[in-house]
Amino acid sequence: MYAAINSDGYNIVLLLHLFTVMVGTGSTFMIQFINAKDSEILVNNPAQRIIGFLVAPSLFLGGVFGGALVGLSDDVYDFSQLWLTIAGVVWLTACGSATLLFRPPFLTFPDPSHYQRPLTGILHLSLAVMLIVMVWKPGF
Repeated sequence: MYAAINSDGYNIVLLLHLFTVMVGTGSTFMIQFINAKDSEILVNNPAQRIIGFLVAPSLFLGGVFGGALVGLSDDVYDFSQLWLTIAGVVWLTACGSATLLFRPPFLTFPDPSHYQRPLTGILHLSLAVMLIVMVWKPGF
């Protein structure tokens, strides 16, 4: 066993999990304020490229570190618990919609400009659902 709940190793992974989730979710909400004056949500500008470089990888790493926390929890948390299953499905949805919406510069996708509003809604809804699931932990 490398770490247990409240050990230094567990707390470092928890810190990384919280940091990457804050960067990923904060970036998705920040772009709305940056482009608030434009009718289009994601105009090609430097801020969009920076946000695109941050959002999808940060959300992905947040889920990876969250999974590591489950593995380090010494059987307190298990992937068969309902709240972790819901969080995993919603996390995959958020990662997919963030990747399509913000198009990281190291990946090439077709222009999703006609899907911006639904993808933004799906991303923000999935982030809100993940927050609710992480706080109330249904089925725990």
